[in-house]
Amino acid sequence: MDDFGNELPALTRQQINARFDTGSERMAAIERELSKTRQELGELKQQLADLLEFFTAMKGAFKVLNWLGKLARPMAAIVGLGLALAAAWNAVRGGYPK
Repeated sequence: MDDFGNELPALTRQQINARFDTGSERMAAIERELSKTRQELGELKQQLADLLEFFTAMKGAFKVLNWLGKLARPMAAIVGLGLALAAAWNAVRGGYPK
């Protein structure tokens, strides 16, 4: 013992080796868990990339649908005008029923 009574107990070589072995086993378990976590994160990253690609595609699809919606009203008016002219032409050409 030292003068202050806080001297560390002497360890034998077997005790030191046992501690090192325990530490090595613990480190190996941590490395395995870290490897598994990295793999899961890689899969999650790929899934998120696919989801982002899907949302980007949907954003483009909604732009196209918006353009089609903007064209629908004038196209409907043109088609209606064409049908009205065709009906008027048939009425003039065939005459009204008597």
